[in-house]
Amino acid sequence: MDDYSEIQNLKARYCAAGDSATEDRAAAHRRLLELFTDDIKADYGFGEMVGGAAIGVFLSDAIGGGSEWMLHNIHTPLIDIDGDTATGEWTVNVRMKRTGTGSIDFVFGRYSDEFRRVDGEWKISRVRFRRYE
Repeated sequence: MDDYSEIQNLKARYCAAGDSATEDRAAAHRRLLELFTDDIKADYGFGEMVGGAAIGVFLSDAIGGGSEWMLHNIHTPLIDIDGDTATGEWTVNVRMKRTGTGSIDFVFGRYSDEFRRVDGEWKISRVRFRRYE
């Protein structure tokens, strides 16, 4: 695969891992950690988090753990590759069924990410999510 396709696939695996937290939070957490650089930083609109462990817990427990199911749809990637670093932006739509209430929530926003090639493999080094209401 070329770099562009590898980065798209990486982001798709990130979304799939997050979605799988509704079924198995521990497995989702492990899958997410495989996708991150050691110095990953993320901001989902609640302040910056540092480190894969904190981000994985947030995604698998706080987000995925409160839902019966969740499905991310990302599209319109804008990827810019510069050697062993890259940036990417995606529009994202997420639907989730909340545990307990059964309500269906819809989240619409934009990911702005940074990537770095580590030992020949692309990893996510920074995630920023902006929600639109």
